[in-house]
Amino acid sequence: MDEKNKFPDYEPKISLDTIEDYLRKPSKVYNIIEEIGNPDISKLNHILTLFNKYEKKAKKSVGKFEKGNIAIGADEDQYYPSDEELLVSELGQKIRQLIESYSKQQIKTIKLRHNIPSQQIRFFEVSFRHVDVMGSGRFFYAEKATKETIIEI
Repeated sequence: MDEKNKFPDYEPKISLDTIEDYLRKPSKVYNIIEEIGNPDISKLNHILTLFNKYEKKAKKSVGKFEKGNIAIGADEDQYYPSDEELLVSELGQKIRQLIESYSKQQIKTIKLRHNIPSQQIRFFEVSFRHVDVMGSGRFFYAEKATKETIIEI
């Protein structure tokens, strides 16, 4: 059987699956992410403030498991994160990216310059995946890590 002839318009997705694939606009998640813009070390304090604010909200507004449609690639018990959980994950990943881009001495200097206290942030990363179901389309799903990510700042 020749799949190319059976599904001639099929194009495999070769880029990483991201929140932009999973979450449709408009959303407060995008509003806050767009407010930050490109992550820059000068914005670390602002990103930390947002992280701490939404981390508290995420504890009160957790996602939920629902019976998934296995025929279109969902897990039997599919997890649907809350907007707050998505935000905490995205902000936490931005913080990690910034922290890993500088040496410990550079981070120490930045913390002093911007009056950022030493702290530890903890969050559950949310990752995304897609499933192509021939004849039905492409479906995106979120998965919440079972282990917390811990970042020392």
